[in-house]
Amino acid sequence: MSTSKPRLAFSSGIRVAAIMVCGISWFSCAPIAGPVTVEAVVPIFGAVGGVTLGDVTLKTVTDLERGEGEAYDVRGNLRINLSDVNTLGNSSYQEMLDAVRANDGDELEPHMAFDGERYVADDFETLFYFTMFANFEAAIDAAVAVGDTSRASSFAADDRAVVGLFASLVFSELLPLPLLSSDNAAYLPPLDGWLALRSATQEGVPFAMHRGVAAHEFGHRLFFQNVFGKEAAFEVWRDQTFAESLTDDELRSQMLLKGVDEGLADIFAVAVMRDVNTIPEAFTEAGGVFVPEADRRDFEGAFATAATWDNLRELSLDTALLQSCGLTREEFKVSFNFYCVGTVLAASLWETANRDVDVLADEVMPAIVRALPAVGDALAAGTPFDLPLLLEPIAAELPPDLRARACQRFGERFESLVVAGAVPTCR
Repeated sequence: MSTSKPRLAFSSGIRVAAIMVCGISWFSCAPIAGPVTVEAVVPIFGAVGGVTLGDVTLKTVTDLERGEGEAYDVRGNLRINLSDVNTLGNSSYQEMLDAVRANDGDELEPHMAFDGERYVADDFETLFYFTMFANFEAAIDAAVAVGDTSRASSFAADDRAVVGLFASLVFSELLPLPLLSSDNAAYLPPLDGWLALRSATQEGVPFAMHRGVAAHEFGHRLFFQNVFGKEAAFEVWRDQTFAESLTDDELRSQMLLKGVDEGLADIFAVAVMRDVNTIPEAFTEAGGVFVPEADRRDFEGAFATAATWDNLRELSLDTALLQSCGLTREEFKVSFNFYCVGTVLAASLWETANRDVDVLADEVMPAIVRALPAVGDALAAGTPFDLPLLLEPIAAELPPDLRARACQRFGERFESLVVAGAVPTCR
């Protein structure tokens, strides 16, 4: 399999058999559509780092041989040209998608065999495809279960996402050197889709095959489509994302938005997996340079236990913990590791759920989804983002018992904001 052009190839025996079967009918063979059973890498829930090969039913696939589905299409060799992205400052949402998806990659041709009950991958790339498709289906199911009605979970034809299998980011077509091509999975709003990248240095389950990581990346789409789904809010996002320069206030707003986006994506991953350790375990199992990120993203780890909004802002957190956040007196700007604020937010919500994954998934996560559009409305009205724009609607959307606990936790984690009355529900 060529690494320069990852294109899954259908096995010759299966292809010949398919041609022979189609040849005896006046009609073309129907595509292999869901529900269809495939073998994939699946988590063993409750086991640390536990995965196994198991059967999964793909419900939304419309053509297994081409990587097409009701909610998203999987494409091989998808290449995102960053020079194209940087010309989108005046585009509508649909114009942005059309431009970024112009190079839509290759149709998949999986190496697989049917054993009478399920399709089994004949190579790693096909196993990767089956696993990733199943993981995103699980994320959509979870999003629908928590009440998402945005295009993030939509099956409308115009709302379908894209997954780039073994995709890459390049600087330009004239200089097609990959800037990001391995050891990651990512949601790109300009694509409204995900890059599922191959592994190069990491150990364990590749990030793009890890169900918790896939849920985290789906969580970014959940955030984007709920906050920026309306045209006026999208224009705010577009203008700041593609601006040649940002004011200090805009830069601070953007960095804080990135932070809460990451924190809520981690929360969604925990809700999907019903496992608070799903994200730190993914980094720990990856080994090497990825391990330190596990410590920063552990809701019950040393960083999350000690960090607050105020001791980050005042640089008074223990130095050994603070140094990973890259904070200076410029406060939450260029050098800031925005994941740090995300972990503080996520830890406060985990504590709101009384450290119970079922409460988090069944009560806290739906309140978060209901709260997100209010953030977009505030941004569209011209209010720069700051944490109260999110904390207030979350507190207001929680049921009374959890609201009281959230206000207590917000009062501890974001004391200066609550004391100042910036979260009115918690007065």
